[in-house]
Amino acid sequence: MSKSISAREELQQTAAMLEQILEVMPDDFFTLRSLYETLLKLEEPEQALECLKRLDDGTRAAQNPEMIAFVIHQYESIVDEMPELRKRIERLQELQTATDLTRSETPAKPSAQRKSDIDSEMALAWELFQDEQLSQEEYSNVLRDLTEMSSRANVSVPVTVLHVLHDRNFSRFERLMAHLCQKSGMPIITLSRFDEREELREILPLDFISRHGALPFAQVGDDLLLAVLNPQDKELIRQAGELAHRRCHTYLVSPQEYDQRLAQIKKALTV
Repeated sequence: MSKSISAREELQQTAAMLEQILEVMPDDFFTLRSLYETLLKLEEPEQALECLKRLDDGTRAAQNPEMIAFVIHQYESIVDEMPELRKRIERLQELQTATDLTRSETPAKPSAQRKSDIDSEMALAWELFQDEQLSQEEYSNVLRDLTEMSSRANVSVPVTVLHVLHDRNFSRFERLMAHLCQKSGMPIITLSRFDEREELREILPLDFISRHGALPFAQVGDDLLLAVLNPQDKELIRQAGELAHRRCHTYLVSPQEYDQRLAQIKKALTV
């Protein structure tokens, strides 16, 4: 019997994975959009519409211009069959106009030059100190450990603030993770929910995911779901996307889970 699965079974697995993410992060826009598109492919229009309405409610609350435009376009494709959606379209168009005006009146920030890896982590430590997530002594210890770890030639995992705090048995670690999630808007993901997959192992170079805190753990269509350790390091996320030639959607992960997944990938690649 062939071990290959049908296209429908693959879509069902994708939908199940996305629903699993939504159990943890019910308002994640990318996941909701991906689930909606997957349900359309599965020819489940009622469930897809409910998903689209959830995305509508979330994007209106967050005033996300990209998602607002997407939802309007989707509604317009079915409004002839469901005229009751016209009111939703009108509300979104009003919000879209207001959002466009606000963006045009706000000057763009100058682009920042790429920081070194240690600078990005030191910047994160400073932000945590400013946000009163670290005391003066804890902040000093983190900087010292970051400097010492980065100077070692045989470091096999990324040098990050989260690694330092985890190694120091930081008592408020879960609260700090929740703070990073809330401040950055980046959901926390549990990597153990997702199998280590062969097709993802070489999308990013092994040296890259060993030295930097970013690795792919799943894919939806051509897009990558990326586990990261520093949600403030936008340049690292951009660099990962360029290397992978994919659009990346980021999720915050604990350092122990990152290291466990990294070890699995290294083991698989050396067999």
